[in-house]
Amino acid sequence: MSERKRLTRIFKMHGLSIQASALDTLLDVVQREAEVGRNKADVNNVIFNIIDEIKDRRIQGGNGSGGRSSSVGNIVTSALLEDVVADFRRDAKDVSDEAVQLLDAFHMPRLDFDRMRKNFSLVQFGKEERTLYGEAVAKVDMFNQRYALIQQRILRQDIFQPKLVTNRLARSAQNNGGTHTITPVESLLGRSGRRFLLGMIVQVEEGKYYLEDHTAQVPLNFSEASLLTDGFVTENSVVLIEGEAIDGVLHVHNMGSPIVENRLDSIKAIGLQNTDIFNSIGSLSEYEKLREQELEHGEDGMFVVLSDVYLDSPAVIEKIERMLEGYSDFNPLPIFVFMGNFTSKPLSSASEGTKSMISYFEDLANVICKFPNVANEGRFVFIPGPNDPGITGVLPRGPIPNYFTAALRSKVKNVMLASNPCRMRFFTKEIVFFRDNLVSKMRRNCLIEPRQDSNGQLSSHAIKTVLDQGHLSPLPLSTSPIYWQHDHALRLYPFPDALICGDRVEQYYETYEECDAINPGPFSNGFNFVVYRPVGETSGSQTKSDVELCEVP
Repeated sequence: MSERKRLTRIFKMHGLSIQASALDTLLDVVQREAEVGRNKADVNNVIFNIIDEIKDRRIQGGNGSGGRSSSVGNIVTSALLEDVVADFRRDAKDVSDEAVQLLDAFHMPRLDFDRMRKNFSLVQFGKEERTLYGEAVAKVDMFNQRYALIQQRILRQDIFQPKLVTNRLARSAQNNGGTHTITPVESLLGRSGRRFLLGMIVQVEEGKYYLEDHTAQVPLNFSEASLLTDGFVTENSVVLIEGEAIDGVLHVHNMGSPIVENRLDSIKAIGLQNTDIFNSIGSLSEYEKLREQELEHGEDGMFVVLSDVYLDSPAVIEKIERMLEGYSDFNPLPIFVFMGNFTSKPLSSASEGTKSMISYFEDLANVICKFPNVANEGRFVFIPGPNDPGITGVLPRGPIPNYFTAALRSKVKNVMLASNPCRMRFFTKEIVFFRDNLVSKMRRNCLIEPRQDSNGQLSSHAIKTVLDQGHLSPLPLSTSPIYWQHDHALRLYPFPDALICGDRVEQYYETYEECDAINPGPFSNGFNFVVYRPVGETSGSQTKSDVELCEVP
């Protein structure tokens, strides 16, 4: 029996009809496998693996995944077979390369919560009109969504879940510490005694703060307030309050940050499809396949992150060269993430300042090109700082303009100019990169001194604040302006797997509700950087990240 007839019969035995052009492709595969020394049994195993993959894709195609390589009925087309064979030929580097995806803040889908229907939806980029300078209603929607996302999270906590009370004894137990009820602000009128409220702190009049929810607002008196949680309390932050309304003023007894939940619990509540901001997971089966690839190849991935890389400093350039030399022999190479500021002082907008910035990036390109492997195979991500060229002062901010990096991009093959903040996907992991002076901003704008009995430093308070608030900048808009229609790009709900925030404070690393919070520290001061492995080690179906705080000697 000829090989062509044998292969046709094998496919028919599995309920498939293979086209002549696809059969030619399969014969080429069989011939190549034989040429590399595989025996007949091994070649047959390759054929059976291809058939199994085709069947899987037929099932997915039947569920609506479609695509170029989907099969029509039981017919195996040439396009389908070529795609399947290409997948089998991918090596670990190919898989790792495809696992990395960069998402710009201005192209990010928006997670929307409908308070009336109590459901989530993911509004894709391009499905709604977004501008940098929205109308007043966009500002209202921005704060409404911030509050609604935290409120639904709080109301799902056991302590605020209403319980059926069948007798007086059970009712008494409930009142003495079982569950609690969130009282709307408008319901305070005419009620006495302590109440629990959830609201946003707003400044309606200069120096006078109010608690506001979706129903009303009430003046606040902090004079006897006791802070029960770590973090900073600032204007525009959402807080849980235990207090009593007296003469139209809410006297605060106890105050704390909203209760948080880890990423997995949030995804269960929101739904997998509504959290797929990268549009990379079409179904649960695709997610499981991505998880399998993560377990098999994830340990190869590594991010080298630097912040405050002053390219106008000869010492910084020298240390970058030494660092690149140390990684030049790695296979695969790490992904290098450089966060601004990229100059020690803001450059003027005059021609001299522009020429200087162009020359600094060209100097960096020359250093990278000293290591041909790094220049050709390495991937570099550049995230602007507060003082770098471009539209500054408002978040999110766009990438460094191409004009300044033309020489760098012409000499280094893989350069990505990212927004601030930006997000990266590594298999199923989500990493948020953000460059801002968080600690100093929050310290200047806090309304109540953070807890002194906590063993955390100011950096720990800042990280817990942004994660508790589910937002990178829960600050007054006068301090940290935001494009209203792009506020969702600053949200941290669900929690990312890692938040890497470049701040002008000492290096730190801590884990909060299974989220890695990392600051690489300023490279310009001490030549510090961080090495982050999203999949540092695997154990069964579980993965654990690895963080190394480093310094260039």
